[in-house]
Amino acid sequence: MDTESKSTGESGDSCPLCGGSGSTVFVVNGCRISDCGVCGHRFHWVADPVSHLSTVYDESYFTGGGAGYPNYLAEAELLRARGAMYARKIVPYVGQPGKMLDIGAAAGCILSGFIDEGWEGIGLEPNGGMIAAARDLYGLELIEGTLESFETDQRFDLVSAIQVAGHFYDPRMAFENAFEILKTDGVLLIETWNRESLLARLFGENWHEYSPPSVVQWWSPESLCRFLAQLGFDRIAGGRTVKKISGMHLRSLLDYKFGKRRLAGLIPERFAIPYPSEDLFWGLYRKRDEGPADRCLPKKTSE
Repeated sequence: MDTESKSTGESGDSCPLCGGSGSTVFVVNGCRISDCGVCGHRFHWVADPVSHLSTVYDESYFTGGGAGYPNYLAEAELLRARGAMYARKIVPYVGQPGKMLDIGAAAGCILSGFIDEGWEGIGLEPNGGMIAAARDLYGLELIEGTLESFETDQRFDLVSAIQVAGHFYDPRMAFENAFEILKTDGVLLIETWNRESLLARLFGENWHEYSPPSVVQWWSPESLCRFLAQLGFDRIAGGRTVKKISGMHLRSLLDYKFGKRRLAGLIPERFAIPYPSEDLFWGLYRKRDEGPADRCLPKKTSE
């Protein structure tokens, strides 16, 4: 049954994209998930960003399971390979590797994959423990912070946000900052969850990525494209993407969403398990100099 249409009728949360009034669609983990009555964006309002960052993305997010990771560093090589995959995927659109900023870099695993493919890069991460791990594992120096509050005189050829757009507490500020720190003709790379996927529509409020307070923004390829076009980005590539997670991670997610089930316990912890590709999309967006527009690729895009 598709439960996305259920609404409590409660309203009052302001949309983080346009400021319109949100109406609660359903409540998950005690958190209101709302749809904006003006632009249609789906979100959970973060009232206190400082507290949100310190409590949601503490050490337990990377080691405690639940909506986070049972052991983030156990997936280091899978994540490193993912970074290298994206570095190769964007070559036709960016040419030679340049200078990049990786958002929500955690322990620098994805960033290190880009560096393996010739990129020069730094990362931005709010968790101090993960920053220390990035230094110990890969010799990377990450900056502590978020894209919403990041200030720098540096300019980048690429800003990457892999599995991060759903976590921004202020996505408008984050993407406006991304625009400012990109060089002329620079690109923004995003991978995030698709709120209009078949599984999202089928499971409704029980979809696994309705997991506030860690995930607080929900996009579709078209809604993200429209919003970024308003800020001055043109989408130049995108589509579904292939991803693998550890069996340990999958078991943890299933236990968190549905309670401990015997079937989940049968999943081998060390196996790399394909993630439902329809639940994910990636997009590459080029900074535009001539100002905002509303131009998106057709719905069917390159893989």
